Amino acid sequence: MTASGSSPVPPASDSPDSSRLATTLVESLPVAFYLLVEPMVSGKQVLDVATSVGGPGPECLRRAGAAEVISCAPTGPSFSVPDAGVDIVLCGLPVIRSDADRGLWMAEIRRVLRPEGFCVLRLAAAALRDHAQAGAGMRTACMDLLLAYFATVDIVEETQFGGVAFQVPGTDELAVNESLTRLSGASGHLVALCADCAERPWNLTESLLVPTYAGAPTEAGAAGAPMGELAAWQGEVARLEARCAELSREREDARESAMTLQDRADRLERTVAVLRRDVERYLRQISDDAAARELLALERDNLRRDLATAAQQAADASREVERRQVALRTLEKEVVRLRAARGGAGRPTGKT
Repeated sequence: MTASGSSPVPPASDSPDSSRLATTLVESLPVAFYLLVEPMVSGKQVLDVATSVGGPGPECLRRAGAAEVISCAPTGPSFSVPDAGVDIVLCGLPVIRSDADRGLWMAEIRRVLRPEGFCVLRLAAAALRDHAQAGAGMRTACMDLLLAYFATVDIVEETQFGGVAFQVPGTDELAVNESLTRLSGASGHLVALCADCAERPWNLTESLLVPTYAGAPTEAGAAGAPMGELAAWQGEVARLEARCAELSREREDARESAMTLQDRADRLERTVAVLRRDVERYLRQISDDAAARELLALERDNLRRDLATAAQQAADASREVERRQVALRTLEKEVVRLRAARGGAGRPTGKT
């Protein structure tokens, strides 16, 4: 569901309840919220407004190529970020029923956003019930609220069975999971992408289903469900880290073997150099002493055979070194691939 429009933002300084807002906490953001935003953050400055600093979500954004992820945990609509300081703001808005209070939050978000930037807001359904009861649906109520502050808004709906679904703007096609949302009951949260420009800075090219948690669809069960998802992610990270450590050990063993073979090759090369000098010395002796030419010829042949044997051994050692170096490079590529897989592992997507 999309819309475009423009209207003035209510001034943030006119609220009589700003002192009360100082104790209002933002909501925590599930990991899937970051997975939804992950494709949009490459090269961007991102402000992550959450109940706690750190965690797997911001790390996902860094691995996705974000230039910087600034995390803050405010107790009210006040961010320690300069004006127009970031490209993207991520925020789980608390339940705000007062228009004046909501204006404070929106004004602060718009203050830190650059003109071409956008914000991704997670809004609880409880904050929209009053508007929905007035005759509008949940999405429509959310759209009406946000169009008072932003020119362009897209709504992504969070489902009760643990996902969010997105409909491509300008199309009538729905993802299969969009139909499932109707069977799951009313959404607990909506996710809104908002910008103050007519063109969308984000790019959602297809319908999406991003799981938000695994567990009971009730409000009581949803509170603890993200921890199960987080534990699963932490287990996957631990497994990949163990695999990386194992590959690192194999790489070190391969390096030690390569160094041993290289030392052996160096010793053989020194032996070959000594033999070559001996051959040259004996050849000079043969040229100086014609009487001992036949005897020296026999010795020369023996030395040449020894030289050929040593050269063959050196060549074999060099080939062994090359083979071990190829194996070492293969292991290093595997380490890089596994590290890349850790960043994108488990990212479920649904196609239309």
